[in-house]
Amino acid sequence: MSLAEQLRADSPIAVLEQFERQLKELLTRELKASPDGDRIRALASFQRDLGFLLKYKSYAVKAASPLGYSVFLQRPGEGFSFQQHVEHKTEIFYILDVLPGGYVFLCDFDAWREVYRRDTFRAWLEGSADPRYERFRFVPRPGDVIVIDRLNVVHTVVGCTLAEFATVSTDMVDRLYDQNQGLPVPSEFSRAFAEERIGRLRWPADSSLVTFGSAGWSRTRLPVEAVPGGYRTSFGGGDRFAASSSALDSGASSEVRSTSGRATSVHIASGSGQLILGTPHEIRKTTPPALAAHAGDLFLVAPGACYGFINDGAQPLVVAEHSIETAVAFV
Repeated sequence: MSLAEQLRADSPIAVLEQFERQLKELLTRELKASPDGDRIRALASFQRDLGFLLKYKSYAVKAASPLGYSVFLQRPGEGFSFQQHVEHKTEIFYILDVLPGGYVFLCDFDAWREVYRRDTFRAWLEGSADPRYERFRFVPRPGDVIVIDRLNVVHTVVGCTLAEFATVSTDMVDRLYDQNQGLPVPSEFSRAFAEERIGRLRWPADSSLVTFGSAGWSRTRLPVEAVPGGYRTSFGGGDRFAASSSALDSGASSEVRSTSGRATSVHIASGSGQLILGTPHEIRKTTPPALAAHAGDLFLVAPGACYGFINDGAQPLVVAEHSIETAVAFV
């Protein structure tokens, strides 16, 4: 069985991650190679054909890319453990859908230590009123962006469909309260289950940054940048990686971007069209090389490549992009 077949097989997380390490070693070598056009498109096609790496948890399917971009399909009322990062890692949660009872929990670790008692916290999770915990709970809207970019922040997301843009794909958390411990993986979780849902995601048109401070929760609408053929919204990230989404009108062509020293995960969130992809010389041709792109597809664009999009479908082409230095992605 090939590595690609092993990565697409429904396997326990521990088994899948063994093969994922082999994939990262392979990609590390490929991404350091010269940006030849055929190699660039072969790598992107390989990732498209492979698809997301599916990790089945009791509370969600985590559909992951090798570079830190993931989509979580959570079950109603279930979600991440209450956790904090023990090593520096930036995570950007982009809420796509909120199921009944869905929420975000966010507080500083000092506040957590002050109020947390296991029995009362369990009772609150089971529905008992408790203002000590309730003040850290927030009901998000589709399009909300939550950024975790420092240590000692206790956080979770429960009962949502969300995209995660992270500096690394590995688990680097201290689980302070794990309501999922010992629970089985639902029998309905499978590649067919995940791909069907990923292929029909609804991507919000407007986005807002959500923060929590001394005055409570606040929501600030993120600016929308007009770009050729549509618009683009940046979710942030910092100096070493960037997260964004863009929408391209039917019949339009996007600007061409260079990946420079970064690798980029490109997720076709909805719509269909073409991914223009190649070397700077190839992109300048009258008919540049392209790959077919459909809702649910995931591409990996190598450093040094140039890429853009053509929307030859009837609906807007919506794309999520996660650009990251390979030295950060493959730690």
